[in-house]
Amino acid sequence: MTDAIPFHRLTRRHRECLRGVRELKGSKEIAEELGIEKSTVDKYLTEAVKVLGARNRRDAALQLAAHEDASDTPADAPDKMGGHSARLADPPADPPMPVTPDDRIVRAPGGSGERLPAQRFPGLSMPIRRKGQRGNDLTIGGRLIWIPAIAISIAIGFGMLMTGLQVLTGLIAAITQRLS
Repeated sequence: MTDAIPFHRLTRRHRECLRGVRELKGSKEIAEELGIEKSTVDKYLTEAVKVLGARNRRDAALQLAAHEDASDTPADAPDKMGGHSARLADPPADPPMPVTPDDRIVRAPGGSGERLPAQRFPGLSMPIRRKGQRGNDLTIGGRLIWIPAIAISIAIGFGMLMTGLQVLTGLIAAITQRLS
């Protein structure tokens, strides 16, 4: 049965997402693990279900697991499209660790290798949770500073709104007085 299913058409990302489903992870957890968007994970899983002709993502994940067990392909083996080629070189034993600005070193020894969310204002910690962040990283003092800052901002905004409405009311009154 597994020979008729086109496992060779699955990309590396399809397989990674299906392995995440096999480990009972949700799309959001898989996305965080792979460093991609949740919608992208859902797209990969939908494509994989169509390619394998499965009923749902769980069925597709089970089919892939059975195929990998039957073919003795380890789950962490590099996925190659089109089979093996003599022209492909083996990866180096210790690949260089790429560094990107405002991120931790990828594949750092002992580190999780997760990317840190980029901050727009590096010195200013915002009182809201940012995308990709599990919780707010503000200290108690930082939170106490933000409370009056937000209150003052709301008061200034409300004052600007009221001033604008007063000017608009005066303008309408002047126009109606001229027209009558």
